[in-house]
Amino acid sequence: MSALRARGVRVRYGTRVVVDGVDLDVHAGQVLALLGPNGAGKSTLLGVLAGDVVPEAGAVELDGVDVRAMRLDDLARRRAVLLQENRLSFPFDVVDVVRMGRSPWRGTEREDDDERVVEAVMRTADVTHLAERRYPTLSGGEKARTSFARTLAQEPVVLLLDEPTAALDIRHQESLLSEAVRWARDGAAVVVVLHDLTLAAAYADRVVLLAEGRVRGDGPPHDVLTSELLSDVYRHPIEVVHRPGSDEIVVLPVRAAALETTR
Repeated sequence: MSALRARGVRVRYGTRVVVDGVDLDVHAGQVLALLGPNGAGKSTLLGVLAGDVVPEAGAVELDGVDVRAMRLDDLARRRAVLLQENRLSFPFDVVDVVRMGRSPWRGTEREDDDERVVEAVMRTADVTHLAERRYPTLSGGEKARTSFARTLAQEPVVLLLDEPTAALDIRHQESLLSEAVRWARDGAAVVVVLHDLTLAAAYADRVVLLAEGRVRGDGPPHDVLTSELLSDVYRHPIEVVHRPGSDEIVVLPVRAAALETTR
């Protein structure tokens, strides 16, 4: 059974349909990357999967139960969501922000693990040295890593990440996605929204390519990330390079062709 199962999901904002009839299965033990150009519906679809966005039509089930029928505390113990924007109204210390991730387990036996888990995820996200810093004083990348640690502190079985690498340097991008893979290998279902197609090819077991709210491709990166399909979806010439002697692929915009079209 799929950890998350979406059928016929449709979301409309005003007169604009942003997700249109999407079917999606998210499996435990797998990293699934949601890809597509701006406005393709990636973040909205992630919100529907999380139970935070109510679709106009269709439904999402988490472990066979409609997410809209689940109690909020039960939902928070099963899935964790990392949003694009990391905002807090009060100047909490970093360690207290990370501790917020343990709130779903308050009053349960797992509350005894709080300090151990918080220390572990802060090491993983490389924010231990920031523990006493006030969250608003952090750089964008430091805030992103702190929020990632808070997300991991929930110890979810479904991990939903919306552009988690956007503010990170190369080292921390690689570290975060490596950790996402580790969670999947330990049995979690991971969905990550990415704009970097080469990162998606390197770390995702499966990619879903969206355009105008619809699925244009779904499968292993090597099958979906083709020059022809990407050039069509992104409306820009794109080259996909297969590195000799490895399974790695690199996705590159064709800049010379773009320059020619503007002359």
